[in-house]
Amino acid sequence: MTLSRKLNDVPLTLHCPHCNYALTKNGSWFKSCTRFKCAACGHGMRMTYDDKLRIFAKHARLER
Repeated sequence: MTLSRKLNDVPLTLHCPHCNYALTKNGSWFKSCTRFKCAACGHGMRMTYDDKLRIFAKHARLER
């Protein structure tokens, strides 16, 4: 599966695995992100391609 271009301008959400803070950014941000820091707890995280696939797939399921 690839990361859909249709979701570039669509807000997607990722929950911090440490504090459950909801981070919402456009799909294009998720595509280019490799690392980020949670705004709530400050925990640094790595974003893998598998993580991105899960986020995009979850959104695709919600749109149906």
